[in-house]
Amino acid sequence: MSATYEDIEFQSAGATLRGRFHRGTKADASLIVLAHGFSATAHMSINAYAEGIAKAGHHVVAYDHRNFGASDGEPRFGFDQWTQVRGYSDAITHTLGLAGVETDQVVVWGESMGGANVQYVAAFDPRVTAVIAHTPGCGEKYVEPAADSSDFQALKTYSNDGDLTEEPATTIPVRFADLPTSEAPVMLNFEAALEYAKTYGQRAGSLWSNDVTIVVRKAPELSVPVVATQLSVPTLYVVASDDEVAGASPAVAQQCFDTITGPKVWEDIEGGHFGLLHEDSHLFKQALDADIAFLAEHA
Repeated sequence: MSATYEDIEFQSAGATLRGRFHRGTKADASLIVLAHGFSATAHMSINAYAEGIAKAGHHVVAYDHRNFGASDGEPRFGFDQWTQVRGYSDAITHTLGLAGVETDQVVVWGESMGGANVQYVAAFDPRVTAVIAHTPGCGEKYVEPAADSSDFQALKTYSNDGDLTEEPATTIPVRFADLPTSEAPVMLNFEAALEYAKTYGQRAGSLWSNDVTIVVRKAPELSVPVVATQLSVPTLYVVASDDEVAGASPAVAQQCFDTITGPKVWEDIEGGHFGLLHEDSHLFKQALDADIAFLAEHA
């Protein structure tokens, strides 16, 4: 990977988040903001996607969520979805304030659980003009949104006003893959998850931990079916037809996709949930090409 980026840091939910900023070829180039999924780090394939997108001329930011990787925050390796959603907006605010960035085109990019997060960000933050969601975690089953949108309003209210410094309702220790790092339950107990953990999580400089703490807040439960119906901005779904992760069901993704009212693109991919995260693979290139084509038309 080239070193054509600047290290950046910004504040979010009481912690310093860190990442990389690739400056676009012109001030008014679109801004693409990338972050990792559930318990990964930006060093696990996200920086590679960021570099590929930056080569197309865009401003690009890729960073580690609060509690993960190079970013600060407690508990360490604590998956706190509401702070992750807030983090995207704080990354946007910081980057739009940098000298030489003068754009009103803001695209949020996420993979897996991040593919869910970016849909929340787009529904809550009016600055977002497009969404890219790889293998999005839309849920194990489709739950019909409330006819009066009361469920969405509750989510948006908490997004605007929720106090993320409050103590969580509970925390749940888990392991990402079946590695002998603790006695906690394994989240993704299949071979491809283990291979990804060994190849990218355990490679030098990943800043990754197999042991994760799920942070549960006293807050409305985030739901992609609820926010998908609110998406009016251009949206790209890159979906693995053979996705092994229950929470990233392709059938549920299709149902959510169908309710999006804005321009939308569906890219089918094979290779399971992790295939497109292997940086030298044809699946990575297919997904990156889909991203760049989508951005050329919608950003």
